[in-house]
Amino acid sequence: MKKSWLAAGTLVIVLSLWMATGLLQSEDSSVADETKPDPLMTVEIETVELQEMARKISLQGELEPARYLQVKAETSGRVEQLLVRKGVQVSSGDALVQLDPGSRLNTLAEASARVKSARSEQEAAETLRRQRLQSKVQTEQAEAALESALAQLHNIELDISRTTIAAPFDALVNDLPVERGELIERGDVIAELVDNSAFDVTAQAAQQAVSSLLIGQDVSVDLITGESLPGKLTYISSIADPQTRSFRVEARVENPKAALAAGISATLTIPVEQIEAAFITPSALSLGDDGELGIKAVDADNRVYFLPIELVSTSLDGAWVSGIPAQTRIITLGQGFVALGEEVQTRLAQAQDQPAASDTN
Repeated sequence: MKKSWLAAGTLVIVLSLWMATGLLQSEDSSVADETKPDPLMTVEIETVELQEMARKISLQGELEPARYLQVKAETSGRVEQLLVRKGVQVSSGDALVQLDPGSRLNTLAEASARVKSARSEQEAAETLRRQRLQSKVQTEQAEAALESALAQLHNIELDISRTTIAAPFDALVNDLPVERGELIERGDVIAELVDNSAFDVTAQAAQQAVSSLLIGQDVSVDLITGESLPGKLTYISSIADPQTRSFRVEARVENPKAALAAGISATLTIPVEQIEAAFITPSALSLGDDGELGIKAVDADNRVYFLPIELVSTSLDGAWVSGIPAQTRIITLGQGFVALGEEVQTRLAQAQDQPAASDTN
């Protein structure tokens, strides 16, 4: 009986020691796990290469003709002839519309006869004056009558000349809103002329951009139709628009072979300075704590830091930015999973071809 109790006690002691040994090992493993450091996050990086490029301002605008004029009648009359039609090109001095002179020719004949008579009287008065047979007052009255007759003749000749309405400059006849036989009054619109030899591209520039613009700057004008034309900045308004607080600017571009039309939408691109910029992919962009746009990079100790940037230009493939020093190691993959100051492991990103700086706008 004693042997049975002794065996049982021995078994209990052995089991207790075995369990205690396992518990100690478990506690030792937990302590070891707590002291073991977490693995470092791995991120992809690439080293920044800077390129020289022009920082540009792009403004949306449209083409306006260099000159536009509504030709108005300077006298009244009935339209006798339409000497041109809409859509044709005319030169300076070309007749557009001929009005019926009406009774003006009779008035011209009367005025001419009056001048002839007044001149004869003035010459006779001058002869008598030299012979002391007529007073000075009578001579002056004859001279005044001649001057009045000449003025009336000039007026009627001018009025007759205005019955022929001519183009004041080389232009395209955009409209001819009159018909043959129509009665025209002084001030009525006879024709619309457009000087399409060149165009002014008009746009609105933001307040921040105006200080970078200069009259005479070279510009590039990209039309919605696909053409690209060179030009020069010709005008910068000195007063801001009261509603938009922007400034009107104009650039002059030539219209080779009169191939373009007014009203076409255009993008006015103005280079303002040469800068060094880096091309980065959209995945590398990040926001700082205050919402500032920038990138995350790693320093010499592989710790993450934030670097604010300034966008120069953007495209579907990425963005040209300034504010990044050369040889900066920026995080291109994994930047959303690491915190500032965190130590990381780095892996070089696969090399990709970058666009040339000259290809950006």
